[in-house]
Amino acid sequence: MPDFKHHALASLLTVLFCTPFVVMAEEPDFSGQVRGLVNSTTSNSASQLAIANQLAPGLTSSHAQLAVMETELRANAKGINAVATVQGQMNDGGRTQATAWLNELYGSMGDGAWQFSAGKKTIAWDVGYGFRPNDVVAQEKRRSLISNTVIGKALASVEYFNATTSVSAVWVNPGHAASTDVADEQALAARVYHHTGGVDLHGFARYGQKNGGSVGAAASWVATDEMEVHASLRYMQRNTGLRMNADSSLLQRNTPWKNSTQNNVVQAMLGANYTTESQHSFFLEAWWDGTALSGREWQDWNTRNQALQASVNYLPQMRQVIGYNLAWQNQALSASGNIRRKNVFARWSWQENNWQPSLDILWTPEDNGRIITAAVGWQGDRISINAGLRLYGGPTKAVLAQLPDSRMAYLSASWAF
Repeated sequence: MPDFKHHALASLLTVLFCTPFVVMAEEPDFSGQVRGLVNSTTSNSASQLAIANQLAPGLTSSHAQLAVMETELRANAKGINAVATVQGQMNDGGRTQATAWLNELYGSMGDGAWQFSAGKKTIAWDVGYGFRPNDVVAQEKRRSLISNTVIGKALASVEYFNATTSVSAVWVNPGHAASTDVADEQALAARVYHHTGGVDLHGFARYGQKNGGSVGAAASWVATDEMEVHASLRYMQRNTGLRMNADSSLLQRNTPWKNSTQNNVVQAMLGANYTTESQHSFFLEAWWDGTALSGREWQDWNTRNQALQASVNYLPQMRQVIGYNLAWQNQALSASGNIRRKNVFARWSWQENNWQPSLDILWTPEDNGRIITAAVGWQGDRISINAGLRLYGGPTKAVLAQLPDSRMAYLSASWAF
């Protein structure tokens, strides 16, 4: 990144808060909601983590039930916006934990077609539902069981817009040192949006201090009153993620999973949504994520798992060491936002008065793994209730069938004020 970053940030903040632009002068507004969640999980006895705990008891701790209560508070006045969350947790082991954080705290002002913002803010881009390659600022995790307010990034942004076009430039994590985590690195990002007819067109660019440049494009087309089609594509100069090191020895003294850089990485997504007059919605997306481990790397992962488990028979005195190595294998599951490179996602939902049942499946065709989620929600004027069940499965060697949890059930309720 340029050496003038601190001078540029100071200049931008001067523009934001010293230029005589018209500041929104609305009356102070306060709102919020209280949310409660009960989460129950069933451990997967076939996972590498479960086997590691058998070999080295106490290596990791897990709890089958978790209760969460949180209050989210929102306030805005005269161009200042704030969102804060206070959360309390209690697991079935009796352990309690209380935390609080700022989701957003930023100032905004503008003059006609120009808008400026600075602070901690969420800026979400791209057109996908299950996967958003070009969500390069917010980098929100998708397909979560419960929708929560995203925690924003420290940034400064400027946007110009008219009736059909907008142009945005964002400085993310200004002043941050170089980081291997793409979410924390200092970066410049830009988006161009244009609406023409029934088509929304998007162009994206990003330059990160560690991971270099990327460019992307997306489109959403409202083909008919019932049908919408969308697509997204991104090319990255570099990407940093966990990879197995080149050491071929079976038993390691330290984790063999290290940050490694990939060059010339591509992500792509294609999807469609069809909604009937009776409010049945059918959604289908397929995507490729080049940041995920390759098919060969997952094959090597499975081979290593089998070799580690088999080594217990002829190296019984090394049970604890083998347990640690099996536990380290679990790190591969977080190497990327997607576990496999090829993914297909399908979802059905139905809106009937205050009720919305849904059923979706994420399928990884490379190994036939799958995640199935069934849910039902009720929405009143201020109160909403949601419940669901998520199942992980597939053939024995499917990665999704080897996750630490085999199923997860939840019940949540919220009250808005």
